[in-house]
Amino acid sequence: MTPNSSGVQFPTDSAGNRSSGRLAKQVVADALATVDPAAGDRVHKIKDWRKGYIQPFTELVSAGVADAAAWDGVARAALDSLQSRMVGVHEVDGQMVETPMTDYLAVVPSRSTPGTETVHGTAAPATELSIPYRGEELSGAMLRARLDTWVDAGVIEPSCADALRLVQDNPEWLSLPGRAMLVLGLGSEMGPAARLLRWGADVLGVDLPSSPVWDRFREQAAGFAGRLHFPTDADGRPGIDLLTQLPELAAWARSAAPAPLTVGSYFYADGGTHVQLSSAADALVVDLLKDGTADALAYLATPMDTFVVPADVRRASDAALAARKATDVKKIVGALTGQKVFHRNYEKGHGPAVHDALVPQQGPNYTLAKRVQRWRATTAFADGHTVSVNVAPATDTRSVTKNKILAATYKGAHAFGIEIFEPATSSALLAALLVHDLNVGRPDVGVQWEHESHGAASGGLWRQPYLPRTALPVAALLGTVKR
Repeated sequence: MTPNSSGVQFPTDSAGNRSSGRLAKQVVADALATVDPAAGDRVHKIKDWRKGYIQPFTELVSAGVADAAAWDGVARAALDSLQSRMVGVHEVDGQMVETPMTDYLAVVPSRSTPGTETVHGTAAPATELSIPYRGEELSGAMLRARLDTWVDAGVIEPSCADALRLVQDNPEWLSLPGRAMLVLGLGSEMGPAARLLRWGADVLGVDLPSSPVWDRFREQAAGFAGRLHFPTDADGRPGIDLLTQLPELAAWARSAAPAPLTVGSYFYADGGTHVQLSSAADALVVDLLKDGTADALAYLATPMDTFVVPADVRRASDAALAARKATDVKKIVGALTGQKVFHRNYEKGHGPAVHDALVPQQGPNYTLAKRVQRWRATTAFADGHTVSVNVAPATDTRSVTKNKILAATYKGAHAFGIEIFEPATSSALLAALLVHDLNVGRPDVGVQWEHESHGAASGGLWRQPYLPRTALPVAALLGTVKR
């Protein structure tokens, strides 16, 4: 976008340039300053942000391990910094003006309310939970057995398996009775829309007018039991742009909602656009929660991030590390490199630990965009709203396969006990976890980070013995050879 483009934008600097890196440093520094002013100052001194972003993003998580107030304070400070700096560019009396995203939807009216097209499914609603896996559709005893296998291998957490078994026992939950799902990013490979529609839910789908998703979902209607609603322009064409039509989207959500909404953020974009989308979506959810149009939020957390994990996860990883034989190649290489390769996953100690799976290949824009969602999940949860936030397994999506390094890493990850999921498996599993969260309600947690760690499906990253950043380069090498 050019500096004068309308819609959600990064702030300008003194030279009139819009920089995602400059914004990210300001947001992270402001958030860190609430718990450690010196750490906040250090962020401003980082010269190469792309190489230096990992440590401060990790510090933002480690600050709240034992301090619930710090966890909540970091989230609120970060969101306030982000949304007071990000702007919505709009026209007033023929002039382009900028309004902070904190005020954008209150100041900028919708030019019109989009129409609605509804696709009615004709299939019978699902009567049991099933999840596709390697060419099979697992349900009943086969699904329970697979869950046990995943837990034993450390691929999913026991709480994840428990949640899925509970959905199996309550198939009437699958259609999300009494609520509707607003899906931001209808075409997402990881999103829940297709599964929810098969299960009989009401889904409001949002994606770009240029997306091929509209025809695809129309063509799949015979396999749906639910209803899909999507916005249309004056000529009946589907789609809406979250960045340039945010007021119109808010107006449409209010007019089209057949029941209280759960707003789910499943979009993806390259580079800074992902941050812009997260800012726009955050403004939208705050606006829809304010008047009760929405009563719940849903997010997916990438496993390639930093989380606090329970003590039993640390113990399992430590046990795997201790079980290595003296002749283990990884142990020998680790010693020879001073642990620069195959460094232990968690520092020595007891109790909850910080799991750091950030890798430079993801980049600071992706990390910031996903943290915006986690920060909003934190504050909304603390403010009494129902929030579904689940750690997703590493998945072989298009956004991964187009990155040669990440694609090779995923191909070699099995050598470290990490399972890479197919998109169809991940989306179904995560849709079932969403169903669980919305029907069971708010979990009873002692500290905020437990809300994130509960029900996690890390794919094996959490319980394996090595810090991902020091093992995955070897996985990439193995994946390259495997090609």
